[in-house]
Amino acid sequence: PVAGPLTDQQHDYLNDIRFSGRTLLSIIDDILDLATIDAGTFELKLSPVKVREVIEQAVQGVDERLKQNKVALDISIEPGLEEFVADGRRVTQMLYNLLSNAIGFSEAGGRIGLGCARENSMIAFAVEDQGVGIPPDYQQAVFDRFESRSHGSRHRGAGLGLSIVKSLAELHGGAVRLDSAQGQGTRVTVLLPLQQVPAKSTPEAEEPLYPSSRAG
Repeated sequence: PVAGPLTDQQHDYLNDIRFSGRTLLSIIDDILDLATIDAGTFELKLSPVKVREVIEQAVQGVDERLKQNKVALDISIEPGLEEFVADGRRVTQMLYNLLSNAIGFSEAGGRIGLGCARENSMIAFAVEDQGVGIPPDYQQAVFDRFESRSHGSRHRGAGLGLSIVKSLAELHGGAVRLDSAQGQGTRVTVLLPLQQVPAKSTPEAEEPLYPSSRAG
């Protein structure tokens, strides 16, 4: 309030503008990332990643949406699972997109869950909601770009979240698994190697013409 005190209504308006701006920035970043992946110039920056840190960063990104939508978040991490090798920034991006999607399909007063556990040589991050679920004949299409349907909920997005999650997981040498049924919610699981080198990486690639605007 450098220009003077703000009313409660003005605070609400500014918060809405800030939230909408962050949402738009996230969509633009996803589009830029997908274009870079298509061009074959996407580069993963691998290093040891702390499980709790990437989860905390993703949760921080959706904290405002959790409060606005009155959705509770439960987090569970398998004991002893502390670190793995990946691009930490991209893991946070995947979790942010999954959490955003789960919040969007949740009713006020609902709960979503974020779990992390080992699956053989992989680490599995699972995000689950109690929403309307996805019809069986549409479950494969949800990973297509710009594919967005509300399935009876109030959620309406750009249709990029799951597409970017799938692309980033596969670049790490991992995969995405979806389990859903109408009226019973949805669980999306991202599987990433604990120690493996990703199948697709371009360490010698040049910087993209239009670098991502993501600041953090």
